[in-house]
Amino acid sequence: MRIWALAGILAALPVVAQAADLRSGFAAAVTLSAEIRALDAQREVLAARRRGAQATLPGAPTIAPSWRTQVNPGNTGYQEFELGGDVPLWLPGERRALGGSVTAQEAQLEARLRVARITLAGELREAYWAWALALAEREAARARLAAARSLSRDTARQVGGGNAPRTDLLVAQAEERDAEAALRLAEAQARDAALAFRTLTGQDPGAGGPEPIARHAVPGAALRDLPQAALARTSLDLARAEERLAQARDRASPTVFAGWRRERDGFGEQWRDRPVIGIRIPFAYAPAVQERVATARAEATAAEAQLLAVARAFENAERRARAQREDAEALVGITEARHRALAEQAGLVEAAFRGGNLPFIEVTRARAQLAQADAQRRRARVERDRAASVINQILGVEP
Repeated sequence: MRIWALAGILAALPVVAQAADLRSGFAAAVTLSAEIRALDAQREVLAARRRGAQATLPGAPTIAPSWRTQVNPGNTGYQEFELGGDVPLWLPGERRALGGSVTAQEAQLEARLRVARITLAGELREAYWAWALALAEREAARARLAAARSLSRDTARQVGGGNAPRTDLLVAQAEERDAEAALRLAEAQARDAALAFRTLTGQDPGAGGPEPIARHAVPGAALRDLPQAALARTSLDLARAEERLAQARDRASPTVFAGWRRERDGFGEQWRDRPVIGIRIPFAYAPAVQERVATARAEATAAEAQLLAVARAFENAERRARAQREDAEALVGITEARHRALAEQAGLVEAAFRGGNLPFIEVTRARAQLAQADAQRRRARVERDRAASVINQILGVEP
């Protein structure tokens, strides 16, 4: 009984969300994406369409029983019983064209899934690095507050010992309050960024390393593997397949019909049996066929234009992203060097203040510059890591 009671208590406890990095967060986001789940469900639709293209008949046969009689007071007039049925037939080339259309639809569905996944990856990367940037701002604000509190305590001791004026303490306390307010804002931004990440993944974000930048050994492979380019190519293939299907399906399906008729002219007379067999061949209606063919050709033209647009945009976007990555890498070195210089300057200013050579306001000014430099170098590190994700996003590489 104690075991069951303990199990009930544990089941009632709230579940702690597991922290996720970029890769595990993406895996979780894929399972929660309504668009991806809806597209994945289309596989069954295409599977059923494939079975229809492979069927012996293009449609279901029909059966038509009937009875006719001549109504008169003696019920002795003409009577007829008939049982017939129609079987549709494939048009020449229709079955192969329909199979090609289904194949093109399957390829396009896979491309649409890839586009949906990489679009989700872009949203997730944006949310993750926004959280990482907010986290860097929060850590910088915490470091600033810790330094401000330490300075305020030291100044309070000096004022209490009569070694410093009360104005110095007021300046130190004002700096501490300002650091507390900055930390509060940074914590709020980090919280909101974490909630945005959790909305996509159902998990809280966790610290993770930067993404390795994808590399393609074969020239032109990046554009060929791009999900947007794959979608444009498969849309072009589908449009051409639909054009072939429209040309093959230029009329309604012909049907073979057969039946059996039994009739007599009057009551008591001998029944006569007559078999019926034939074929119905519908005519083509040119305006409808031309409309379907023109629609397919227009979609093919749009897909070709989209493919060219994707190629142009990809080349420029990749070049810009790699340049931004180099700039971010250089900025990290610059901000680190600036922080080291200002840290050394702050130490010299504080030493000069203790020696009575500088006023207290110079100490607070040096501390403020150092805190600003610390925040800048933390942001630069995040932007450098984010730049790698931007390149992978442009290349269509998932986390």
